[in-house]
Amino acid sequence: MKRFVMIAAVLGVAVAGVSQAATVAEVKKTGVLVLGTDPTFAPFEFKGPDGTIQGFDIDIARAVAKDLGVRLEVRAVGFGALMPQAVTSGRVDMAMSGITITPERAKVVSFSQPYFRSAQVFIVRAGNPGKFAWPASVKGKVIGVQGNTTGQFVANDTLKPRGATLKVYDDFAAGLADVRAGRIAALVGDAPTVDDLKKRLPGQFEQAGKDLAAEDYGMVFRKGSDLAAAANRTLARLKASGEYQNLLKKWIVQK
Repeated sequence: MKRFVMIAAVLGVAVAGVSQAATVAEVKKTGVLVLGTDPTFAPFEFKGPDGTIQGFDIDIARAVAKDLGVRLEVRAVGFGALMPQAVTSGRVDMAMSGITITPERAKVVSFSQPYFRSAQVFIVRAGNPGKFAWPASVKGKVIGVQGNTTGQFVANDTLKPRGATLKVYDDFAAGLADVRAGRIAALVGDAPTVDDLKKRLPGQFEQAGKDLAAEDYGMVFRKGSDLAAAANRTLARLKASGEYQNLLKKWIVQK
């Protein structure tokens, strides 16, 4: 999804955390790998009926913990506090929450190799009654974005110059409610979110037009941590064994 935090607002916190990078040895010593995530981004991370946090990201993090020989502990952290403050301060050992790899973020945290290719898209009411299309229908339209996300960053850079008015939401669900009610023309979100909405709320939402921008998700660690290399080894193992493809089939709605 997601999710862009301006570098200047967090630089002081990030610098303070650089010298405290968690290591594989430290995690093994404690016996616990602490994952921070914002569980509002199905099917990557969300709370199930029993209240436990589950999803595609969680299963990948669990595989990393297994390869390290430790237990995974999942902590729910609001995205504004998660990326990068919770990582750089040592509140969590790693973060996964549909976090897009960007050069700005890479200045203050370490990323794994990309583990999922996504895209920013326009979400509209099913049937697209407003006939919204990208880029033809942007001028003069009100388009929703979730605050502090890559969707907001791309929209500021791409849609505003074309004459769109952006409405910023703290809560993605509030943006969806406005789409459903016809109060905004479209909401910018991640492509897998559209597929998940079609599954959970059939007949309510769909994607309109072409993708706005492509992006890669990465696992996040404190700057310089060798946990990033460990995560890359797990990711390579999952792909070589076929387990990664099984997780895609389990969690990500295939078109």
